[in-house]
Formats: sequence, structure tokens, C-alpha cells
Amino acid sequence: MQENKNIRYSTISIPKELHQEIEELITKNPELGYSSVAELCKEAIRLRLYELKMEERENYVSSKEIEELLILLEEKLGRR
Repeated sequence: MQENKNIRYSTISIPKELHQEIEELITKNPELGYSSVAELCKEAIRLRLYELKMEERENYVSSKEIEELLILLEEKLGRR
């Protein structure tokens, strides 16, 4: 895999205890495929962001569907 030299990074801080726990997990479970704490953290953040975006999307769709149902109800009730 070719490394992109244009990627810029920032740093985040996590409690040392959490860092050690992740490091231990990676060391004891090489089959997970993580080569570093940072690698696991990046994937965890990406997955959580994806979850949040999906929840946001579902809430939007639900809100939109509710609005459409209310409009239909008002139309039906108005016709009686």
C-alpha cells in the first residue's frame, strides 16, 4: 500500500489506562490485524462517525416521513 505524503495529521489524547488496554488487546490478538493503537483508534472513530451519520439520516427520514403522514392526515380529514 502506497502512503499518501499529502495527508496531514493532528493528535488526540486518550487516558494512559485506555492506551495500555488497547495496546494489550493488540498484542494479545494479532489476528485482529491492528499494528498500532493509532490504527485501532482511527478505525473506531471512523466506525462511530458512520454510526452517527446513519442515525442522523434515519432521524431525518423519520421526521420527513412523519411530516408527510401529517399532511396526508390533514388532507384526509379535510375531505370529510
